Parts: sequence; structure tokens; C-alpha cells
Amino acid sequence: MRRSGRCPAAVRFLTQEAGDLDAGQAQTGAVRTTLMLTAAYTAAYGRDRTAALELLDAAEEETDRWQAAVPSGLFTVDATRAQVDVYRIGVLTALGTPDEGVAVAARLDIDRMVTAERRARAWTDTARMWHALGDGRQTLAALRRVEHEAPQEVRRPALRALTSDLLYASARVPGVREFAARTGSITA
Repeated sequence: MRRSGRCPAAVRFLTQEAGDLDAGQAQTGAVRTTLMLTAAYTAAYGRDRTAALELLDAAEEETDRWQAAVPSGLFTVDATRAQVDVYRIGVLTALGTPDEGVAVAARLDIDRMVTAERRARAWTDTARMWHALGDGRQTLAALRRVEHEAPQEVRRPALRALTSDLLYASARVPGVREFAARTGSITA
């Protein structure tokens, strides 16, 4: 729905589904949080700053409410404070205020995230934030971290496009040509 331009309808659907889940159970709390995070990003994509930030705050409160009660390894939904921060970076970037995400990125310990997929996602959102801020060196550093965590991710079209933007930007970034060739953004 978001990709077809129906952001408000997607946000309503996601929040309704989240509201239908039992808030008293840790297992459904993680799913509720994930739905709220997805709704926050969708609202940001639709330029609804108020809804996006309210949903992020609600997801953070939900995480705080049940986090201590969840035995590790019980299920695979990742709804932690770190995951909320990753979404916050993405939401702020989507809203056109990536500068607000810098402090969030600074406090986020991506290396402590449990899976390589989540670490790669966090570095991807961080790379997008730095790119939106026009910091090519930080963008490339984050893209290299994506490559380290999940090499196949830097070959996705969106990240190849980001790499190409760095390659052809007016400000030269040392090492970007080699990175672009290695990751398929250009042919060597």
C-alpha cells in the first residue's frame, strides 16, 4: 500500500492490526511493536511527521513495557530499543530531517544487534542518513559496514544507486570507485 501511494490507508491498516493484538502478552507485544514501527515509517514516507513520531514513541513505550518479560530465543520478531532507534533514523531521513537522526545513530550500538541482517539494515539506514546530509565519507563507511555484515545487500539496486551517487558526486570520496566496482555499481 505504501509503495502504491496509499500511505494513510496503510497506516490505518497497520495500527488497526496492532490494536487488535493482545497487549498483555510479550509475544504479541513484539509483533505490535513491529507493526507500529512499520506504520511509523509508512507515515514518514507519506510526509505525516506527527503520526510518524507518535507511532515511534508508542513503539518505544511498547518495547519498554514488555522487553524484560521476553525470554530470549522464544521467537524471531526483533522489537528492541535498538530496533526502534534504527527505525527512528529511517523515519527522520524519510521526513527530510536526517540531521535529527545523527544523535540517534551516535547512541546506537549496531555491533550488539543479534543478527547480521539487522546490523546490515541498521548500517543501510545510517548510510542513507549520511547521504541525505551530504557526508560522502560517512556514507561510504556505513556502506562498507553493510558489505561486511551482508555482502549481498550492497548489490541491491537501492544501495548500488546510493554508491553511484557517491561515485558521481562533485566531492570525491576516497575508495568509492573500488567499492563501486567490487559491489557491482560499475564495471571495473
